[in-house]
Amino acid sequence: MQTMELSKLGILAYVDTMTATESVDFARRVERLGYSVLWLPETFGRDPFVMATRLLAATDRILVGTAIANVWKREPQATAAAARNLAELFDGRFILGLGVSAGPFMLRNGLPYAKPVEFVRDYLERMKTAPYKAPPPAEEPPVVLAGLRPRMMRLAAEASAGVITALTPPAMIARMRQALPGKWLLAQQMVMLESDAHKARAALRAFMHFYMSAPPYQRHFRDLGFTADDMRGGGSDWLLDTVIAWGDREVLSARIAAHREAGADHVYLVPLSADGGRLPDMRVIEALAPG
Repeated sequence: MQTMELSKLGILAYVDTMTATESVDFARRVERLGYSVLWLPETFGRDPFVMATRLLAATDRILVGTAIANVWKREPQATAAAARNLAELFDGRFILGLGVSAGPFMLRNGLPYAKPVEFVRDYLERMKTAPYKAPPPAEEPPVVLAGLRPRMMRLAAEASAGVITALTPPAMIARMRQALPGKWLLAQQMVMLESDAHKARAALRAFMHFYMSAPPYQRHFRDLGFTADDMRGGGSDWLLDTVIAWGDREVLSARIAAHREAGADHVYLVPLSADGGRLPDMRVIEALAPG
């Protein structure tokens, strides 16, 4: 496994909410604050590999990773070439996170969807054997899989550098750690710097609407012990408080520490704003900066 520095916090940002200039300024600011990785999600906006290229070129030290690149949107050879190209151009500062997203969401947007574990297993094998006739990187870029359920986690343990999570509390991170000996466990934590319970939960319910209606996350929440009632109306207080940390700096820091104590190799934050929208809240990014 590559010797990347992942002990410091990372940040995931929906850069599709920013202009190109704003995204570069944001990446530089996050780097100055001491974060170790800037994670880029993929929806149906900007290409994450193009954005990774721009942000890596604009910064000096911070790693950039995809969280996640959608396997249904490009052939394995194209994904492998892009990842190797970035690893070579930027001295091993790129991490390839891959995932399958949600079936109904893919179909609704004109993409295919098959049995995800079997598809990803074949995808990884085809990436490994893909021809690449440019100068190779010093090391192959690490590949991590978005995995919430046992079969995908087993595949990650067998065929990748590890797992990148979403909406997973520290108690489940501890169980995942046991299933991933010697592999990276990269834990997501959504955070909101807001101590007013009514305001925080109202904003979180609006944000969580997609997740509560997506079958993969519904199954994930059931695995965590939640019921259909907990998933109604944007989520019960219990569900929201379990998977998202809101409150003052001390509350958020305690949740981050709990992930580390549970065995996470890296914790990355999704900084949510109580005012709504998907622009990252710089207040919380600054408050929790590793320095």
